[in-house]
Formats: sequence, C-alpha cells, structure tokens
Amino acid sequence: MGNDPDWSVVETNLSAARLRHYLIAVGGDRTRAIALYEWNIAISAAFWESFSYFEVALRNTIDRQLSARHARLTRPGHWIFDDAHELGRDALAPGKHQQPYRDVAEAIRRVRVNRKPLEAGQIVSEISFGFWHQLLSKRHLALWPDIASGFPHAPSRDQALIREPVARLRDLRNRIGHHHRIWALDISGRYDDMLTLAGYLNPAVRDWIAVKSRVPSLLADRP
Repeated sequence: MGNDPDWSVVETNLSAARLRHYLIAVGGDRTRAIALYEWNIAISAAFWESFSYFEVALRNTIDRQLSARHARLTRPGHWIFDDAHELGRDALAPGKHQQPYRDVAEAIRRVRVNRKPLEAGQIVSEISFGFWHQLLSKRHLALWPDIASGFPHAPSRDQALIREPVARLRDLRNRIGHHHRIWALDISGRYDDMLTLAGYLNPAVRDWIAVKSRVPSLLADRP
C-alpha cells in the first residue's frame, strides 16, 4: 500500500487511542490497521448514502401521517408547531416535557439562521433523526395508530417492529456522524434493518436503496 502515509503521520493526526482498536483487530499490523481504518471510512460513507434515501422517506412518511391526523382533528396550522402540546407530553411520566420540544426549537433556529421561510416543510427538513425515533417510542403511543398506517407493508401494527430497528439505526447514524468505528458492530444486520424498514414503507423504496447502495459490495470486500 505505497500510497499510505507514514505511521507517525497517521498516529499523530488520528491519535494512538483511536488507532489502538484497529491495531488490536489486526494483530498489531500497521498496514492492515490503516486498511481497516480506510475501509471503515468507506463503509460509513456508503451507509450515509443509503441513509439519504431512507431517512428522508421515513420522516416524510411520519410527516404525512401526522398531518393527516392533524387535519382529522380539525386543528389549524401544521402539527410540527404543536399547538396542542402533544409532542413533548410524556405518557410514562405525565406532566413531564421531553426532548421533542427542544428538537423543534433547534430546527426553527437553523431555519432562521439560514434565512429560509419559517414554513413547516423547512422545519421538518431540519429536524434530527433522533426526533423521528422519539415519535416511535413508547412515550408517544397516542400517535402510533396514525403513524402505523404509514408502514402498510409491515407484517403487523406492533410498534416494536419499527421502534427497535429505528433505534439501532439511530445508534449507527450517530456513530457515523462522530467518525467512530462501525466495523465492530453488526453492520450487515443494520443494513438489513434499513432495507426491512424501507420495505415496510414501500417495497419500491427498499429496492431503490438496494440497487443504489454500495454497502453490500464493501461488506464483501472487508480487509
């Protein structure tokens, strides 16, 4: 691997603590450690590409379902502004307000900083993946019957079928976002989670992700 930098350059810039895990995994071979590090970057990037399809489809599905609920309840405006104060209401601890309020407030702040119109669509596009995971949690079971209809191809309306793989994908996404190693995870399983959930939304979305994804080829070429 003649294009690799000297180990001293790698260690100085990436830190010995970070590289220790890679060295242990390859029996102390520095060349193989660099190869594993580069592969970790490549597989992370490939997952990020697939998230670009899946995450947008997931949030748009939830947005459509909650918009339909909002209209059915004859509420004005858009559900994201939460005039009914539902999103932060904790079903497991009545009276306690939860993170969703802060997530929406942060999304509104980003829209303003970017000088975009303060419209529902702009706010929804700025909200973190964690927000959508929270709406699928046990704390928001009141919303689940409406959200469940957005997964028409799921084998049942059991919330856990959606909640649990979304939680695993959230963890993966966070690790990728912080440039952590993901090779130590069951990344093949996480890819299956993504395709399964996408298929519950729409088999065509699952197939689209599968056709475009570089994840399988990189998994087959792990150093």
